[in-house]
Amino acid sequence: MIVIRVLLKNYFDTISYGIWFSICIIATIGYIILLTIMRNNFEMILAAGLMAVGFGVMVSVSESTPLLLAPIEEQGLANATYYLGSDIGMSLGPIIGGILPTILPLKFFYPVMLLIIPLTAILYLFNRRKLNAAVQN
Repeated sequence: MIVIRVLLKNYFDTISYGIWFSICIIATIGYIILLTIMRNNFEMILAAGLMAVGFGVMVSVSESTPLLLAPIEEQGLANATYYLGSDIGMSLGPIIGGILPTILPLKFFYPVMLLIIPLTAILYLFNRRKLNAAVQN
């Protein structure tokens, strides 16, 4: 993840959020599928690389985007709001992930996580016009 962030650091706030989002969604789908069917170390290393792109790049892009969209006097609030959402997600994600195996067999853990991706894409699609309009202003 460090290598990817260093190589792409100049592009996080210059390339459209939608392009990054699409790349990260594809990488996330790839690593979750690999984790579901993983049989050897090569598949695990490939899944780790895709996770670095899917998660690591999305975190960087999602952190810089609110700062680009917010007026200078509200950038502190935008940054704090981003971190609040991130903290909530990092708190609730493991809780929900820990409850899942008590409800479903363990083999369904990653496929159920895969269901979150279309929900994320739908959220983005409903809000992309607002995002694009804010970036153009």
